[in-house]
Amino acid sequence: MERKIHVDCLLITRKNTSCLDRITEFDTHNHFIVNLGVMKFFYAITFTLFIISSQAIGVELYGLENSSRYQIEELTPAHSNDVDVKRAIKAGLFENENIKYNVIIFKDDHGVKWTLQVFQNISKPGPTFFAPHDSEDDSFEVGIKAIDHFGGHFLTFGCAENRYCRRGIDPNRYFSTSNPTFSDTIMRFFVSKSYPVLTLHNNHDSHHKLGGRGSIFANMEEPYPGGRGVYYQGDADDLIIYSDLHPGHKSLMFTMYSEVFKELKLNNIYEYSIPSKSLGGHMSSYVILQYNLEYFNVEAQHGHGDTQFAYLLKLMSISK
Repeated sequence: MERKIHVDCLLITRKNTSCLDRITEFDTHNHFIVNLGVMKFFYAITFTLFIISSQAIGVELYGLENSSRYQIEELTPAHSNDVDVKRAIKAGLFENENIKYNVIIFKDDHGVKWTLQVFQNISKPGPTFFAPHDSEDDSFEVGIKAIDHFGGHFLTFGCAENRYCRRGIDPNRYFSTSNPTFSDTIMRFFVSKSYPVLTLHNNHDSHHKLGGRGSIFANMEEPYPGGRGVYYQGDADDLIIYSDLHPGHKSLMFTMYSEVFKELKLNNIYEYSIPSKSLGGHMSSYVILQYNLEYFNVEAQHGHGDTQFAYLLKLMSISK
């Protein structure tokens, strides 16, 4: 006699599987029947899918979670005490439930303690965006918009809303081979992907040589040592900075992107990075010297977040 089981045993749960063992004989004319072997296969698949769907997908940290050097905390934006996160919630920037959030605390090779915030759109692979300065609010909001739009990760430091962190350190000028823990912690989010290094910054109005407060300005031949400004339209504080280790006339990157920026009328500064001089320690110099990766900084004046995001959209359309 073939072993049979009621079809109502298809309605199984993790807590009630006893029906799998209720093996009896049934009149096939009066009852639906199902082969026990098929039933057990169905149960196994259902249980496996339940387990997979029940597992929370966390932020991809590229191995940081496997090191005792890092203290990692999973948060939701609603439970964060960070001022930027709270402001972004009020602006409706965390409506995407696929944006997950980790806080990573670590000490670098000089004993300096850092609080790194990592956001990821887990539903959409994409680039990494990095806003080094906690005082630049527009860059934070643009970073969240960016991962909502493009996917990927957004990194930023928690430094009590200040540009400078512990010991008066500017995190954007702290990259060096003598401090590998700090540098490698940030860079692993870039080198694991096939995208350029994309950073976000805000600046002050105009240039100090023109009576303003800023030092990043496209409408000047040399706004700072190593920088070559090119202005097309709008506010000269809103621009893209890109870097290479060669002067413009010898740089393939300058040749490629200067023409594209001209066509799109994007203000820009080409940065000739000489590590031994004023740009030593800057992330831009470190990235191209140590990793030979393309580096872009989407920069805008404080309060120009919409323009900053518009520049980022145009840059992403040409740098993929």
